Amino acid sequence: MTLLASPQAASVGLRWTNNYMMDMAVAGLLAFCHKADLPGVDINDLPAQLTADDLKTFQTWAEQHYFAPELTSWISVVFTSNFLNPSFTLEKKKEVLREILTSYQRPNLLGVPCAFFPELPAQQRVARDLLPMLMGRGPMNFYPDGQPGLPLSGLAITALHGLSVAAPLVSGRALLVDADDHALLLEVAGQWVGELRTRAELSLMKKERLAIWAAARTRLVEALREVMKKRHLVNQTVAGHTGSATIYHLSNSGQGPDIQIYTLTQPAIAFLELAERNFKAEWKALTSAASQPADKGKDEQHGTRNNLDEALLSLPDNAQNFLRRFLMPPFRHTVFLPEPKRSKKDKKTDASQVAAPEPLNLARVWGLSALFLREVVGMDKGRIKAIEELGDRLGDWIVEENDMPLFRSLYEARGAGPLRHLLLKATLNKAKKDAASGMSKDDQDLLITDDAYLKVFMEADEVARADFTLARDLLKMRVIQRLHAADLFNKNKGNPVLQQIELTDEQGDQ
Repeated sequence: MTLLASPQAASVGLRWTNNYMMDMAVAGLLAFCHKADLPGVDINDLPAQLTADDLKTFQTWAEQHYFAPELTSWISVVFTSNFLNPSFTLEKKKEVLREILTSYQRPNLLGVPCAFFPELPAQQRVARDLLPMLMGRGPMNFYPDGQPGLPLSGLAITALHGLSVAAPLVSGRALLVDADDHALLLEVAGQWVGELRTRAELSLMKKERLAIWAAARTRLVEALREVMKKRHLVNQTVAGHTGSATIYHLSNSGQGPDIQIYTLTQPAIAFLELAERNFKAEWKALTSAASQPADKGKDEQHGTRNNLDEALLSLPDNAQNFLRRFLMPPFRHTVFLPEPKRSKKDKKTDASQVAAPEPLNLARVWGLSALFLREVVGMDKGRIKAIEELGDRLGDWIVEENDMPLFRSLYEARGAGPLRHLLLKATLNKAKKDAASGMSKDDQDLLITDDAYLKVFMEADEVARADFTLARDLLKMRVIQRLHAADLFNKNKGNPVLQQIELTDEQGDQ
């Protein structure tokens, strides 16, 4: 008796489209069907591995769990499909849903190409009930051929429902991700598919909605961290890939359709990964300090907000503010012990009983800052080195002279003129001291040279650089690191000059 191998299941014809909705949906279906990482299959060919049996498996799950409170809320925000019509019986609702999920099985006879898969004819012109962010079925505005609705094939109509297991509802809106790197998209979607399936199943069992997710930008960075951890285990990197990741945080609800778009650029992704890998302790401390607990009614894990994570999506445009807000505080706290933070519930608690932030290794934080300058700001390594050397020389001079007035002048300096004046004055004072000491001319050196100042603060045509205040803040950070290493702040705890330093630059230059 001869055993014949069963024929390989045929592909339904899905592929990547470079459209954020369809690609997120395809990624969701791949993760749902455990085909997101098939050995020997190229990432570009993975969608073609989805078969009719896979879509049938998804359909079976959806026909049951779409009616859980968790997913009915999601659907009302994304698809507004009429199978949730409260006047329908449960059987009628399931019948309408089944028609949508089996659209790929029916012929495409419209005679115009599908908007997502132009190699296929369209089956029907769809409106906002089947494709988010479109108009209703009546208006003709903004359609190229003047006819209302967007032509979609049956396959496209069914595949879009992969969003239900890949795009979480965050703060009342669906969170869709578009990544230039499909592998990254698959891994982010894979972080959420299992959790969203579990939530739907738990909601069905409890017959209630679960605690909500919040903070869309934090959720993206949170997922990326998990992706990076897994890749590190097999010695892969995220930073080596080109492209960015973009959030589409949208609501298709009739009560207020809207969309917010945020982009995490490739330099920010590279910085995030290298910070997690090379400065793990310092980065963890900085992110922990920026974390806010979930409010009442929000998911304890996915309802938190992290201000540092959210600020990553403003880079590189907001690089200077990012450095001031998150990388400068450890240096500032070395000089001026911060007020311990207390929650609203702790108003009656004595400040001495509330823990202050843990001190960080300033040399390591400076290394993290230098990484930020290279990856995000794009600062030349030679200029970073020049800032380090200038800060070291200036810091060593302050330590040698115990010159706290000079440190105060440096810390309070704002514009180019005052900063240049104090550097020239310090250079002159050192030169006078060297000359008076009887030191040979060959052993005397200037505290600040013209070349060093020009490289750090000036453009080629001798005007102040556009990022002058960034360079000034970096110089302060390096000097503070040097003084801290010499224990100068502890030696000057009672020095009134140190205590009188104005901290107005915490909120930016006035």
